[in-house]
Amino acid sequence: MRGLAVALVSLALSVPGAAAEMGVTGRVAFIHDGRVILVDLATGKRTVALTQAPAGPIRWSGDAKLLSDAGRIAGGPKLHTSQVVWAPSGETAAYATKSGEVALWTPTGSQAVVPATWGATSIAWGPNGTLALGRTICHVPCGMPRHQEVWTWRAGSLRRVVGPLPGVVRPIVTGFSADGRVLWWPDEQGSASLAADGLLLHANNSRIATTLAFPDYVVRCGRHLAVAAGSDRFTTHGKRILFDGRDVSRDRTRSWVSPSCDPEGIVIAAAGRNWQEAGFGHEHRAIWQLLPARKRLTQPPPGWTDENPHLLADGSTLFVRTRQTAHKVNGEWFTTSRGLIELLTRGKLVHVANVGFTSSEVKGPWLNYYGHYNWPWWIAVAP
Repeated sequence: MRGLAVALVSLALSVPGAAAEMGVTGRVAFIHDGRVILVDLATGKRTVALTQAPAGPIRWSGDAKLLSDAGRIAGGPKLHTSQVVWAPSGETAAYATKSGEVALWTPTGSQAVVPATWGATSIAWGPNGTLALGRTICHVPCGMPRHQEVWTWRAGSLRRVVGPLPGVVRPIVTGFSADGRVLWWPDEQGSASLAADGLLLHANNSRIATTLAFPDYVVRCGRHLAVAAGSDRFTTHGKRILFDGRDVSRDRTRSWVSPSCDPEGIVIAAAGRNWQEAGFGHEHRAIWQLLPARKRLTQPPPGWTDENPHLLADGSTLFVRTRQTAHKVNGEWFTTSRGLIELLTRGKLVHVANVGFTSSEVKGPWLNYYGHYNWPWWIAVAP
């Protein structure tokens, strides 16, 4: 497996006038040459949201009025963190500092949630100002960690909902179910190798399914939950889409990933041949609608794969048509990944932007990990 370190970013933008004429709404933000570029699909207007931008992740606030890249907030401060987590409504961001303290930021000020000594390992938002916190306390040399637990925080009040957990387990919180339970993975022994082959997703103490620990594999939409279930680190092998616990992919000849859905029950996902690919970059996925009726939405040309689908409010689909190629320079391998940000609306394909990365094999971050493209780190979609 080659690590992909971004060395060069190239971008060619086109004005999505056709999308504007069709009444499409929504905005897409992405990294271009050290800047965060914002495209308004309703007007075709392009703006620079951030300059000297870190390499992600890009995230929208709950009201889609603020935009962050890593710890920077467009038009606001640079927080002491590598990423912020926005509440599902309003303009409140949670973040963990390098020391381990968890705090909240709003345009009117900041508030401490837990101190560094508390042991927070992960954070995720739920409804009504509720925050989920994974917790582990480990002093070096560690031995057996203490307080391996999952907690919720709201308005200054903490409540433990899971744990203490036996063994060596670092809980990773990722969101909330519709009934208010915390969704989390048990990271056994903090092992990246074990986690790569899948972790058992829980809702509080209830088991849901084994998934890979990618944020775009567990998606909440209204009262619904869509999950790309299945173990095995090859994302091209053995994955299926569970929607509220029901298998809606129903086709084991394909491996199904990256679901997107809406509160009305429309479900889309990316799918390709069900196999353990011999070389990464040969995924050749298409975008499918699974509910309310099954139909294939895209057909990528040979050598390309359709990734990271987003279902927009008007029923349109935004996705990234991706091509990955490798070449050697002075004995070192480099990988070039091209991404065409495309909009499928009313049966027509509208080109939004081109984004591409050329990367060294010896440094991170990785763009393609066993067939999973990390476009959600570089691209963010808002209503």
